[in-house]
Amino acid sequence: MDTKLAARAVGVLLWVGCLPANAQQTAAPSQRTLPQCSIQASRLPGGIAGHCKPVLAGTPTQQLLNDLPRRDDGAVYVEFVVPGSTCEASFALCTTPVAINLFGAVTGYYADANAALHGFVRTPSGTITTFDGPDATCPNASVCTSPVGINLQGAITGFYCDAVTCHGFVRAPGGTITAFDPPESVFTQFFTGGINRAGVITGTYYDANYLAHGFLRTPGGSFTSFDALGTVNGTVPTGINDAGEVVGWYYDSNFVSHGFLRALDGTLTTFDPKGSIYTSANAINVNGAITGVWQDASFAFHGFLRSREGAITTFDVPGSNGETEPSAIDPAGAITGNFVAVSGGFHGFVRASDGTFTTFDPTGSAEPSSYTFANGINPAGMITGWYIDPSFIGHGFLRIPIQ
Repeated sequence: MDTKLAARAVGVLLWVGCLPANAQQTAAPSQRTLPQCSIQASRLPGGIAGHCKPVLAGTPTQQLLNDLPRRDDGAVYVEFVVPGSTCEASFALCTTPVAINLFGAVTGYYADANAALHGFVRTPSGTITTFDGPDATCPNASVCTSPVGINLQGAITGFYCDAVTCHGFVRAPGGTITAFDPPESVFTQFFTGGINRAGVITGTYYDANYLAHGFLRTPGGSFTSFDALGTVNGTVPTGINDAGEVVGWYYDSNFVSHGFLRALDGTLTTFDPKGSIYTSANAINVNGAITGVWQDASFAFHGFLRSREGAITTFDVPGSNGETEPSAIDPAGAITGNFVAVSGGFHGFVRASDGTFTTFDPTGSAEPSSYTFANGINPAGMITGWYIDPSFIGHGFLRIPIQ
């Protein structure tokens, strides 16, 4: 389940009025107790904190109904939960990282005891700060605050909801939160989108007819609204790179989804892998390589990689049952996401730039039918996401490759 699928899960939550939640901070994040691996831990980049459990290089390939690719050769996991995060087996979204920056800072959302979602940021040293948008209201089972992206400097964007509607926000590295709405927006809500190094934000807003449009917001607060060519029923940006290029998907008049690329000059290009009946471009790297998911006529989901020149390569994780869903791509072209194995369960994967695959599950996940969802990857190859343990409780994780 990539970020878009996680958004679908969150999207079933209804927001209605309640009291605002105040930001709080702790310097002692809650960590699951795992065996300490001092030798490996001393090699973690960026001062990453937390207990870890080493996975030795050369771990044998796990045999399923079909062979999976090599698993976890040389990776270390840091598992964490946000203080105050509470969830039940029926609501596993208690700590859900969605994005990671170059230095290993992670943002996402967590659920309180009433299943209301709030934002958090975790520094590379392990300090976790929770926050909500200005005047956010948090009734039971609501989306109070939902981050979608974090940039190099640590600025975070996403949306939050008050008692009437929803608004976008940008949280400065120092913690100041600024609310915003594009002109003509009656409902600014974007479960996908992002913020680049320059502070340019992309996301979605809805007009008075509740038609979805894409937007760009500059650091100075200026807005540009856009719609993909051929769109009739909505445009949804999913990511932006440091060059200012935006990707996403849009619905045509038949409610068929197609991918799009918006260049810095505003030129829009639409695309689909051959044979696709549904396309979602989910991420773009600084070199213009795009990854996402497409569906064939038999309703199987596959991954794709589109080069800057427009060549599209489709792929499936070996051992998958027809559901491979990429979520993020790093500058070198490594792709992460999740897939469903023939034997069952959701698992994470990394597709290296040479096309080789590694599959993974955090150490606390439920084997063999794991539930692992990888949502972000940074230039150092660190991956963040969340998993569900055998009690069906969710946890955040960092997966750190050790060379």
